[in-house]
Amino acid sequence: MYYRVITRLIGLLILFFILTPCFALTGEEILRKVDANIKYNTIEYVGKMEIFLGDEKPRLKIMKVTAVGSKKAYVEFLNKEDINTKYLKLDKKMWIHDGEEANTFLISGHMLKQGMMGSDISYEDALESDSLYEKYNITIAGEEKIGDRGCYVINLEAKVKEVSYEKRKMWIDKERFIQLKEEKYAKSGKFLKESKVLDVGRIGERYFPVKSEIVDKLRENSRTVFTMSELKFDVPVSEKVFSLRYLER
Repeated sequence: MYYRVITRLIGLLILFFILTPCFALTGEEILRKVDANIKYNTIEYVGKMEIFLGDEKPRLKIMKVTAVGSKKAYVEFLNKEDINTKYLKLDKKMWIHDGEEANTFLISGHMLKQGMMGSDISYEDALESDSLYEKYNITIAGEEKIGDRGCYVINLEAKVKEVSYEKRKMWIDKERFIQLKEEKYAKSGKFLKESKVLDVGRIGERYFPVKSEIVDKLRENSRTVFTMSELKFDVPVSEKVFSLRYLER
């Protein structure tokens, strides 16, 4: 009798471990690895933003970006239509300078929800700089494949009020720890935004997402493709670049 009981218990334990997903990493550890992979002291690159609206010809925006971590960024537009437009980001604030009008203003209030230069990327998205594991409760939902890449699927639910999206779902490449796909939701469950990584580059010892597609689900027939080129990490950057005086020069 004793032998039968032990055998049955062992059988149940084996069945439990077969049916229960076992993850070597926690959700927070996965996000920390994602952060570490894309973390940099400084970065410079040329960004190309293609904005697709229905059957219209895509709008093209080209910019030169210089940034220190995720807190400071300076952007100058290079395409002819926006050649006099510049952005300055300092932590949670962003200013726009219109050289033609000699006008500088702080983006605030309802404007934060608007798309940058008419794109699917909102100013709120651009200002996001905190590590997500600090503001969200994280659970691992399972594993799936995107193309030929195995991914952790993780769910995030806000634990603080000051977030742009109450719920998020992410697909994280298990080997490269790149976020290949993300869905963002309102508290009501309404699907707000989706992003997908279209290309990952190998720069030095790191993998880095260099081409992404963003879709604002609240806009009809709209998507934005953002491509980064001429990337340089940890280059010397003058602090004077990140000032209103420099923005308005």
